[in-house]
Amino acid sequence: MKMIDCSCAIGYKTLNYEVVNHEHLLVREKVKQARDAEELLAELDFCGIAQAVVSHNAMADVDPDYGNRLVVEETAKAPDRLLPSWTILPPVTERQYAPEALFPAMKKNGVKLLRAYPQRNRYMLNRVAMGELLSAVSDARIPLFLSPSEGWEPVYDVLQEFPELTVILCNYGLWSHARLTFPLLRSYKNFYIETGDMQAAGEIKEICGKFGSERLLFGSEFPSNAIGGPLACLLGSGIKQEELENIAFKNAERLLGEVSL
Repeated sequence: MKMIDCSCAIGYKTLNYEVVNHEHLLVREKVKQARDAEELLAELDFCGIAQAVVSHNAMADVDPDYGNRLVVEETAKAPDRLLPSWTILPPVTERQYAPEALFPAMKKNGVKLLRAYPQRNRYMLNRVAMGELLSAVSDARIPLFLSPSEGWEPVYDVLQEFPELTVILCNYGLWSHARLTFPLLRSYKNFYIETGDMQAAGEIKEICGKFGSERLLFGSEFPSNAIGGPLACLLGSGIKQEELENIAFKNAERLLGEVSL
């Protein structure tokens, strides 16, 4: 069965990597990281992963423009397997992130997914700061990766303002998230969850039963998690083959096919 890992990162951080254990609780651990495309491909090959959506740690830790350039350079080494994702900034301060400039650049570089690190990059993810960009991203059906690692309020707030926005939740911690994610799954049809931190017994099967397997995408959040853990949890979740295939690759392919640039 084909597997697409919808959330991997390359580029070395500091010695200790921030691993989300619970909202507002970060554990800093020494984990195996991938310096570049070659090292990530070795991890993917070991786990039998066909393709991966890739970010670069420099997007959040150094500079978004620099990180976006690096991820394009690295994914170009294996364009059939590595899919670049970019991060965004407010167009009011950086005009290269206005839709009329960003979207042609995304199309040129094969980018179909975006990420936001508002607290790390010092901006507000709302209509006041980002209205023109978020409206265009929503209309173009471009998936936006968000993490609640520094609080759930920004996730809830942006979806209240942009209810049609396609959001993929990632890096949300290993503790139970049902009371926080189930209201979002119920209220917003374009809200999805990447399964990397979904490693408690029965989580995947419960969501498939309540909301459908179409709302989950396999992802490891490597290197916050080793790829094998989330992969084993998905394959051992006890769901139907059709549901398994949706999560493994079909949902990701559908979302990518809906992007209009």
